Order: sequence, then structure tokens, then C-alpha cells
Amino acid sequence: MKRKSWHVLKPRVNTQIPRIIATIPVKSPVSNIVVNPVTNRVYFLQGDNDLSVLDGNTNKIIATLKTGQLPFQMAVNTRTNRIYLVNFFDGTVSVINGRTNRIITTVKVGERCDEIALNSRTNLIYIATISLSSNKANVAVLNGSTNKIQKRIPFIGRPSTISIDERTNRIYVTNTSKDTVSVIDGSTNNILTSVKVGRNPVITPALNTRTNRLYIANNLSRFCSVLDLLTNRIHNIQLGRLQSEITLNPVTNRIYVSSAQISVKGRMFVIDGRLDRVIRTLTIPSSTNMLINPRTNHLFITEFRETGAAPLSVYNGSSLKRIAILRLTKRSGATVLNPQTSRVYSGGETNITVIQD
Repeated sequence: MKRKSWHVLKPRVNTQIPRIIATIPVKSPVSNIVVNPVTNRVYFLQGDNDLSVLDGNTNKIIATLKTGQLPFQMAVNTRTNRIYLVNFFDGTVSVINGRTNRIITTVKVGERCDEIALNSRTNLIYIATISLSSNKANVAVLNGSTNKIQKRIPFIGRPSTISIDERTNRIYVTNTSKDTVSVIDGSTNNILTSVKVGRNPVITPALNTRTNRLYIANNLSRFCSVLDLLTNRIHNIQLGRLQSEITLNPVTNRIYVSSAQISVKGRMFVIDGRLDRVIRTLTIPSSTNMLINPRTNHLFITEFRETGAAPLSVYNGSSLKRIAILRLTKRSGATVLNPQTSRVYSGGETNITVIQD
């Protein structure tokens, strides 16, 4: 089968330097952030079991909810304005109404659960669950219309990250015990195949729906695995180092993979998605988070520091020239982009910093 040619597009020219426009105090360290770009609401976890809601228009916290034990990950359905929060120790998912900022219901999904992803077209939510007494696990399928478990997809090992291609209704689940990625048909919710990748694929992969590629960073291997979504075949890109983060710009078809530990400087590898090979490298500080704004082609990398303000470096995604260094709050880490407003939200120990890109 011939592949369609891929033409690299150029992001719009942006001469504006990213700048901090607001600093919002929080009561406890922020552990995770997600955004609903349709409603311009930002949801963040702080402390042991608090979920707070930030109005992106006013930069004011408008609500705080009590969650279950050890809230972990969140997913937002922009079509239904529902937020789904995984409570790890409870093995539950809290379903939140984004209009009223109230918990509609809490659904038991397993003994323990952590990763979550959803398909807004089918209104199905996928949650990785594990057992404490055996190596058997499941991916629970929650129906967003009924708030009932529709199916449990059995896994042997440890289902970890979940990525969804809404166009094809395929779900991709990495397994850190078996070092595989499983392909699930979203129509039947059956596993079609499982293919071998590198060791410990615990990092959320980067999905490029334009090129039908899933880039899987392997935390304990020195190569990045690439899944061809048309053939379900794997090929590897040698990096020579372990991996810690991955992100991509679908506009320029560039993939960025970092290898950075907490205490030492690391490397970032830039992969040309057309050739699937490394074309640039860059020395980076010890990083805690990395994201790119496709509209501006600005790459944001936060640096981990035990004390003092944490610097956030902004690079041009093409030239890798650093264009700005922003001083954030202590121990900043969790970072999210609102693609509609080009605002970046970075959570730290005492504040959320809002950056206008």
C-alpha cells in the first residue's frame, strides 16, 4: 500500500515573547492540571483530595470539590462538559458536571485505578485498573451517557497509558509488565492485537493522527518505538539514552523526546516525523514537564528545583533557540496548554502561573 505524501506545514509566525500574566495562589501543591478549551475552565488537583476550578477569563478560582482518596488523573469531554477524575485508592471515578461544578456520581471501577482517557465521539471513558492480589488487570469501559460500566477488557500485566484515536475509534494501551502496546477496537472493545515495544512504556505516547503514527517513549530502553496505525507494525528510533517525556507538533511533524533525570542535565532529541529519524539534539536542564504550542511552535520545558523559583525555558520548536526564561513558583511541574487561548498553566507548590504565549 502506498503512503500518502506528507507535507510539512509552517506554524503561523509569532514574534511575541511568552510572558507571565497572572500568578494565582493555591493552598496546597498542585499535582495535575487539565483544561476544557470550550468553556475556558481549568481543573487542578491540590493537596490530598481537593479539585479546584479556575475561570480562565478572570483567573479566579470559582469552586473547590472534595474528591476520593489519592485523586490521580483527569479527562475532559468537551462535548458533554463532563470531567472524569480517577481516585486511585478508592478504585473509583468521580463524574463532575462542568456547568454546576458538582459531582454527579462516583463509579466503582476496580481495586485500584489510575490512567484515564475518553472518546468524545462515542462518549466512552477508558480506565486502567489493577488488582492487589494478582497480576490480572482490566481496562474498564465507562458509558458516559449512563455512568455505568459497559465492559471490562481483561489484561495480564499492568495496563498503563491509554491513547485514543477518535477518527478510527481505536484505543492504544501500553502494558508495563509485558512491554507491549495493545490495540483495541472501540466498536467492540475487544483487543485486536498486542505488539512488543521497549522496556517500561510508562510515558504517555504522542499520537499524530495526520501521519497515523503513535510514538511510544520507553523509559528503560534507549530507543523510541513507533507504531504504524495502518499496519500495527512497530519500528524503533535509536536515541542512545533512556526517555522521560515526549510531545509532538502535528503542524510541523516534529517529535520531541527528552532524557533528563532530576539531578543532572539531560538531552532532548528532535525527530523528523517524515523520516522518523533524529535531526537535532539539545542539552536541557533536569526537567519535570514538556509541552509544545502547535500554533506558535513554542516548546516549554520546566526545570525541577528543590528550592527557589523554578525556571521555565521557552524554545523555538524549529531552531531550538531559547527565546525566553520565565521564573515560576517553587517546584513547578504539572503544565497544560489551552489551545484556544494559547495560555499555558503551570502548577507549583504555592501558585499556578498563567503564561500568555
